[in-house]
Amino acid sequence: MTLLGHSRAGIDVGPSHVWREGRMSAGVIGMFGSAPATARQGIPISEKGVTVSKKFLTDVIQQSSDMTGVAAGRLAAEIIAAIKAQIVENGRFSLPDFGSFTVRETPKRTALNPRTGEKVPVKAGATVKFKAAPSLKVAAFAGAKKAKRKAAKTKGE
Repeated sequence: MTLLGHSRAGIDVGPSHVWREGRMSAGVIGMFGSAPATARQGIPISEKGVTVSKKFLTDVIQQSSDMTGVAAGRLAAEIIAAIKAQIVENGRFSLPDFGSFTVRETPKRTALNPRTGEKVPVKAGATVKFKAAPSLKVAAFAGAKKAKRKAAKTKGE
């Protein structure tokens, strides 16, 4: 699957839909942006915020382009599959201004069973670790400060 051209499913995912001048379009940015930007797009948000799911991605793609719901769903599935494939193939996937996912191997170890207290062997394995980009950290911190102020304001009323 390519983001600039046609995907295997025949969905046009050219520059006008996802990428503009090397950056994500406003609709895709809104998917990770603040709640007001997301609310303006008509995507329902709960008190806890937006849960990023395949349906959420489908809604953002559909609203930021002229795609049908089915085509947007296929595109969302292909983007997720492409990210998974990159992580499996290279052990790393990064999105500028968002962050990076890396595979981290976990060593063989011994753990304690919380019920019985006996020692249990744990096999070596792997996990995916996410590290946020500096710009995402700054945005998240600003959002947390804004939410704290809003909570204090509604509590004081």
